[in-house]
Amino acid sequence: MGNIENHANVANQTIINIQSMSGNIGSPYFVMPSQASIKGGVVATSFTLNTNYYNLFVIGDESFSDGHFIVPKDRALTESITPENKEQFSALSDEAISLIKTFPSLFASENHHCGKTDDDHNAILGLVSEVRIQDNGIKIHFQPLWPIPQQRINEIASQLAIQGASSFNELNRTHWAIKRLNLIEELKAAGISVLAPT
Repeated sequence: MGNIENHANVANQTIINIQSMSGNIGSPYFVMPSQASIKGGVVATSFTLNTNYYNLFVIGDESFSDGHFIVPKDRALTESITPENKEQFSALSDEAISLIKTFPSLFASENHHCGKTDDDHNAILGLVSEVRIQDNGIKIHFQPLWPIPQQRINEIASQLAIQGASSFNELNRTHWAIKRLNLIEELKAAGISVLAPT
């Protein structure tokens, strides 16, 4: 992406630098809606994004509005995950958590119906910023980046390695799974624009 020539007010934007790694997004810069702002300036956030995997979080009664939520321990990296991914990540070692924080993440709340949801129900593409193991579950802090209509996720569930059938799938059950799949490329192939305006 070339230099930005328009020097209009950009106080309400965040510039995110995504460093290119093998198997990752090739474009180094994306301009995103701001989650925080500095008066009269631009908030710059730089991170490495590993798109070989993605986190799938589905929650029930909690809200994403606080920037964190809790996954029950018995549903954190225990179901809808390959044995290889479970072995690599489920112990939540410091090394595993460091890797998990580089994966794009899909944050969804449970579908409103069996295998489908309402048109105004959005999932969120974002990043995990912190993982805390607590007595009452695994607390996940996250940074939201982009809303995605959740019904579209239901429609392309098999392309995203989301298990289930048309009447019931992973988006109907609270849990956390890690999928070995390039989420960004699959969303793009399905015509869902993320990380940059269409």
